[in-house]
Amino acid sequence: MSEAKPQDGSTVKGYRRLTSGDIEVMNRLKDVSRHFLNLLDTAEETGADPRWVAMAKTGMEKACVFACRSVVQPDDDC
Repeated sequence: MSEAKPQDGSTVKGYRRLTSGDIEVMNRLKDVSRHFLNLLDTAEETGADPRWVAMAKTGMEKACVFACRSVVQPDDDC
C-alpha cells in the first residue's frame, strides 16, 4: 500500500481542516486495518477459505472507510 501525502483538509473541497488529534486517530485506524488485512493474508496462506478471506477483507476495508469518514466529517455531498 502506498503512503499518501499528508493532508490537512485545506485543499480538498468539502473537508474541514484536520487537527493533529484527528490525524492521529485516522492513522491508528488505518494501522489497525492494515494489521487485520495482513492477518487475513496469513490465514489464507495457511489454508483459510479464500472466498471468506476476500469477504473479510472487503468488510474491513469498508469499516476503515466508515471509521475515517466519522473522524474527518466531510460535507454531505462528499
